[in-house]
Parts: sequence; C-alpha cells; structure tokens
Amino acid sequence: MRICRIVFLIFSVALLFLSATSAAALTPADFAFGMPISLEENGAVYRLSIPPEIYATVTRSDLGDIRIFNSAGAVVPHALRLPEKKNGITEVANPLPFFPLYSDKTGEGKDGLSVRIEQGKDGAIINVESDDTKADKDRKLSGYIIDASKHAGGIHDLDITWQEEEDNFVTTVSVESSDDLTHWSTPVPRATLARMRFSGHEISRKRIRLPIRPARYLRLSWPAGATGIAVKEIIGVQWTGKPEKERIWTALKGKPAPDNAKKGITAYEYDSAARLPVDRVRLRFSEKNTLVNARVLSRLDGGSNWRFRQSGIFYDLKIDDVALVQDTVSIGQTADRYWRVELGGDASADPGNMPELTLGWQPHELLFVARGNGPFMLAYGSARLGDADLDSSRSGLLYQVVGANEEALLKEAVLLPKITLGGTDLLTPEPPPLPWRKWLLWGVLVFGVGIIARMAFSLGKGMNKEENINKS
Repeated sequence: MRICRIVFLIFSVALLFLSATSAAALTPADFAFGMPISLEENGAVYRLSIPPEIYATVTRSDLGDIRIFNSAGAVVPHALRLPEKKNGITEVANPLPFFPLYSDKTGEGKDGLSVRIEQGKDGAIINVESDDTKADKDRKLSGYIIDASKHAGGIHDLDITWQEEEDNFVTTVSVESSDDLTHWSTPVPRATLARMRFSGHEISRKRIRLPIRPARYLRLSWPAGATGIAVKEIIGVQWTGKPEKERIWTALKGKPAPDNAKKGITAYEYDSAARLPVDRVRLRFSEKNTLVNARVLSRLDGGSNWRFRQSGIFYDLKIDDVALVQDTVSIGQTADRYWRVELGGDASADPGNMPELTLGWQPHELLFVARGNGPFMLAYGSARLGDADLDSSRSGLLYQVVGANEEALLKEAVLLPKITLGGTDLLTPEPPPLPWRKWLLWGVLVFGVGIIARMAFSLGKGMNKEENINKS
C-alpha cells in the first residue's frame, strides 16, 4: 500500500506541473508592439478603427494576435467586426419627362426657346416649343430639357438610354440646372457618354453623377459641332440608406511572374506585405489607350495555390479628348497577402507599361470593454500564441450587450503612436520545443511500471518463501 501511494503521488505531481506550465497569463510583453489608447469620453464600451500599420504587423489573417490590456496588465474583452455591408445603397429608379431642344446649324439658339409650363395635378409638365420660324432642315438637335420637379433635391444620378440605331460613339455632355427655366447654373460641366462594341466586348458609359441637391429642371446638352445622341429614356436614380464608409486604397508595385516563359503567359505578381481585408481591386497602366482582358488572383502565403478572384476588361482610353476609364472591380473579401494579374489575348510583358495594382479595403472596427483602470493598451503582433490564448479573447457577448443601442453605448477611442513591447523577435515562430512533457509522462509511466514489477517480484518471492517453509 505504501508503494501504491508513492506511485499515485508521483503521477499527481507530474500532472499538476504540466497544467501549471500551460496556464501562464498573457502580458503586453508577449506582443511585439503596442499602441496606447486615449478615451475621449466616459463610457463602458469603446470602439476604434484598426490602422494599416497593424495589418502590416500581425501574423494572423484573422487578427488573432491582438489584445487589449488595462493598466494592471490584464486582458479585457474585445471583439472585431467589419463595416456593415450596404450592398451599394438601394437605388430607386424614377423615369423623368424630357423634351428635345434644337438649334440652328451654327449652334446658336439653345437659350432662345419658347417655353410654356402647364401645371398638372401630379406636378409641372413642361412643353418645349422650338422657334417655328426656322425650317426643320435648318434645325439640329442640341440637347434636352429634363423635368425633375417631382423629385427636386432627390435625384443623385441620371441614367441615359439612347436609341438602338445609335452606332458606336463617344461624346461629352454638360448638365445645367435651374429652378425657373430662366437662370441656369452648370453643376456638371463635363461628363462622358459612350458605347463601343468590338469582338464580342462592349464598353458602355451612360450614367451621370449629379450634385447633392440638383434643381427642379435640368438641361442636357453638348458642345456646338459635337455629335449628339437620340435619347430614348432618362431615369432619375435616387439613393436610399446610409452610404458605405470610404475605402482606403493601397497601391502595389509588381514584377513579372517567374512562370511567364514556362506557361507562355503575361502575368505580374505583387506583395502587399499586409493582411488587408480587400474587397475592391483597381488596375491601372502607365500608358494611355490601354485595353486588356485580365484575371486577378491571390493567395495567403508563398506556398499556397493561387485562387481566382475576378476577371474583366480594364481600359483607359482617350477618344477625341474624351476619357473612358474602367479600372475597378469588386471581389469577395479576402485577407490574402500575395496577388497576381494575368493578362489575356495578345498582351505581352512590357516593363514600361507594367500594371499598378491598387487594393481597396475597409478597416475592422474593434470594440472593447473598459474593464479595470486605464490607461489601456492595444498590443499586437505575435507568432507565439497557443490555441488557448487565441480563444480566450473572443467575446461574442459584446454584440449582444451593444445590440440596437449601439450609437448610445459605444464611445470613441483614439490610438496613440506605436511603442515597442516585446520586439520584432516575437513575430517569428519559436523553433519546435523539445517534447519534454511527453518524455516526463513516459518517464513517470516507466517508473510506475518498474515499481509495479518490483512489487510483483517481491510478492512472488515472498510467496515462494512461504511455500518452502510450509513444505519443510
């Protein structure tokens, strides 16, 4: 019995030692860098925006190596979230009445209009009558009057649809505004309308962005001598809901992909050196009049396979002093670090026209509970956290507490300049440790088996001795 108690004691001490060595609490020194937090107001739950510098330092794409510490060095609950998706804001389409304007072939007469306004039950109806003293053959279409009186102040875009017989064209137009059809201002001095079709592809530009508050009436026109368009329909587009937060754009310089010659393609690779939550990609070329069909790919690290993100036609064209640009596409959100652009068709590698890849992203918002005393510290950057450490900081309860009272409960916090905590060595994983815990357990097990064997040997020896005595 005494030996059994010894074995049990050894096992218990070993297990307690192993559990104690794995339960050390995190401290700020376990992270490479920190940013002190300034609390502008008195509150319980605060929010702040993650700056680009943190994305370039953390070792995990899920930002799992970020913690908030209070003045006592204790971790306080925090949660991360991305800005709410607005799905591009809901659009409401309103067909607008419009009426053609004519001028003589010299381009004069746009302002010499005979205008008669009749007020109907549902609002103002405009009837534009041209000067009948001129023959039809001497008239030229010079623009349109648009009646936006029913939606004054609520039209954000004009969506122009032209007659199908219109061939490929590019033209510039201006949009003027007025509340009385007499005094005009020019909120949109220059906009581009275009349609180009070639080899199964189409470039179309038919939307015009208006100022925040346009007037009751609009006038769409083009310069004298310029080619006009036969409009079929004009839609006034209204936006509803809150707009998305502005994106941050990070430009990357690329280099020719190492497998260009092997695969017979033209590709470029880029390193963002950060784990940004990217959902937009912009592709630009140094040379004008560039049009390419491109594929965009990305991957988490240098050893992963490339994953397709988006493809499309990117162009930067200038036709008759009119610029046509399509350089931005949406992608599914990803925090991949490495990017690749593959050019299709007859595109060839040109060092003088290497595409510049720009990543559009919105930073995470961090919520934390101001538990304990300040000042508080945001610590970040560590490749040496265990799984238990990563799980301990998640606090889904924050979302339940904030709930619908977010604006009332959340207070703003401000990050101060970076300071060094544990240093850059913590950004590199430690070499695999010796499996001393396993060795210790095996040692205890072997020792215990040895003791049991000795007990069995002693017991057998005693039984043999007793048997010999009985025989004698």
